[in-house]
Amino acid sequence: MRATILALARDDIADPTIDGHLEQSTYPAIESTAYERLDGTTIYAGEAAGTIDTEREAIYVTEDGIITETEQGKEDVYCEWIADLREGWVGVNRSDGDWLFNTLGATKGTLIERAEIDVDGFAEYLSDYPNANAWNVTQTRSLDPDDDAEEATIHYHDATHLADTGGSRATTMLGFEYWFEGTYVRGVIAESGYTALFDGGDAAGTYAAWINSEILPFASLPEEFQGTLGDAQETDDQEVEADGE
Repeated sequence: MRATILALARDDIADPTIDGHLEQSTYPAIESTAYERLDGTTIYAGEAAGTIDTEREAIYVTEDGIITETEQGKEDVYCEWIADLREGWVGVNRSDGDWLFNTLGATKGTLIERAEIDVDGFAEYLSDYPNANAWNVTQTRSLDPDDDAEEATIHYHDATHLADTGGSRATTMLGFEYWFEGTYVRGVIAESGYTALFDGGDAAGTYAAWINSEILPFASLPEEFQGTLGDAQETDDQEVEADGE
């Protein structure tokens, strides 16, 4: 099994290599292994450890009552990761591993942010596979114009079909199984950017090829993170020229 929270780079990355960085008792620490695929491209995977800021609720009991306060702290965290920066993505297996997105983004000169996945689009794409099946369909439907109230439905196994996706409800999670390039794959994807292969994705190269071919066409950055650094720089230049006039 291999599971990731998928993140996308906002800009093209000139140098897609990821070097390891290990020093005694020093964070962040990154262990990196390069995997060369048959097509000559290389993906990287490994482990990483870092320190993140945390908050916790401290509780104090006094004679006058119970007092709660939010206390700031630090926590050492660990994650497994995989990346193909040539294609512009990084995945970590734990939500508290998303610090790695910022770390790699800073070294590569771009923003790397958690992706959103069009699950309904992926399901429609799978419907063209004659051997594709769904084993989980989770959908939501807004009950008011402000989306303050939602109705969720979940179907499993024999009660689930790819045709159940779409319609008036948004599919937020899909469990699927089909044959991808001669390999049986069974897994799940979610609107939140979570992807997993329970079968067929153990090899790093195979998993990366599956993401590149099957998931990236349906993955995007949240709207507030779209655009490129080049667009921002061009806008700044135009503003300078306008001021000069």
